[in-house]
This record gives sequence, C-alpha cells and structure tokens, in this order.
Amino acid sequence: MNYTISLLLFIFTLGGFSTAHEFHVSKCVIEYKAEKSEVQISMNIFIDDLETALQAMGVDSLYIGTEKESIETDTYIHKYLDEVFTLGINEDNDLERLFIGKEISEDLTSIWCYLQIKTEEPIQSMFIKNSILLETFDDQSNITKIVGPEQKKSSFMSTRGDDEKKISY
Repeated sequence: MNYTISLLLFIFTLGGFSTAHEFHVSKCVIEYKAEKSEVQISMNIFIDDLETALQAMGVDSLYIGTEKESIETDTYIHKYLDEVFTLGINEDNDLERLFIGKEISEDLTSIWCYLQIKTEEPIQSMFIKNSILLETFDDQSNITKIVGPEQKKSSFMSTRGDDEKKISY
C-alpha cells in the first residue's frame, strides 16, 4: 500500500515539472533612445511556442538554446519577427529593423530577441503591430510596453484581431 501511494505521489510530482505551459504570452519593450537616434526593441518569447510557429513555416529542428542549435536559427527568427512585428515612426511603416541578436532567459524557457531601428528625425508618432504567435495560438496575448520621447510611457495588450496601436507624442 505504501508503495502504491509513493508511486502515485511520484507520478503526480513529475507532472509539476512539465515544460509545457498553460498560457501563451509574450512581452515586448520598445524604448526610444534620443541620444543614439534609435529605437531599441526587446522581445521575450517562450522557446517552445516560437519553435511551434517556425515549424508551421516549414522550419524544423532548430533546437533553440541548446548545444544542437542550428547555425541558421537567428536568420529564421529574424524572418519570423519581420512578418509578425511592425514598428512605424511618423507614418513610415517600412523601416529597416536590424536584428541585434538573442539570448536565452535564465530559466531556459524563453528567449530574448533584440532589434534596433535607426531614426534621424524626432518621433511624433509610433504605429505598432504586434502579432507574435497570434497565428499559432488562439489564446496568445502580447504585452507591449513603450517608452517614447521624453520618457512618455504607454502599453497595450494585443490579441488575435486586436494587435495594432498608434501612439502620438
């Protein structure tokens, strides 16, 4: 009897260590750096969710954040982010987004992706479309925090069908 209870407790405990998560969320921080004439973008995305989205695009076996990671991973991530994330400045929505790189979070479950946009003119407005993983998960939510000119802060949450925001300064 004790063996059966111990076995059930062991199985129940293992379920708590599953790598799957019950919610789908990403976060994005957009910061205008006037002294550098650039906008810096940091995105945090669950690795397994990102790999699922990339697999739907026909990209398999990237092994993000492992020793077996593909040398093409950054290229595929950048291409994906170009398709699902837009940042426009002063009515110009066709700005080049430089992919700076990525790093794995401390808990090894998510990835931070870094992008940069150069801007020579003062920012009067921003248009943001954040549809990261919205095509992949029905319950996906994306939290976007913006620090604009003069440190003016705003934020929004995007979901399927509601993934755009225009901010005027």
